[in-house]
Amino acid sequence: MIMEAHNVKYGTKVIVTDDKVKTPPSSIPINKGDEITIHKLDGMYCNGINKDGNIIYIAGWTEVEPCI
Repeated sequence: MIMEAHNVKYGTKVIVTDDKVKTPPSSIPINKGDEITIHKLDGMYCNGINKDGNIIYIAGWTEVEPCI
């Protein structure tokens, strides 16, 4: 089930399905197919962590799919 990142429950692992992921300039790049854990909405970005444990930020409207 594809949904926007800002609608994902805190702590959910997801796979990014969006082709063009918007991130702030100082954030680690995130690409389609990356597995991340969503934390919370912070302004227009959702923060979370990537598979290496680094803090990431993606636009709240980024399409993601929860891992099952």
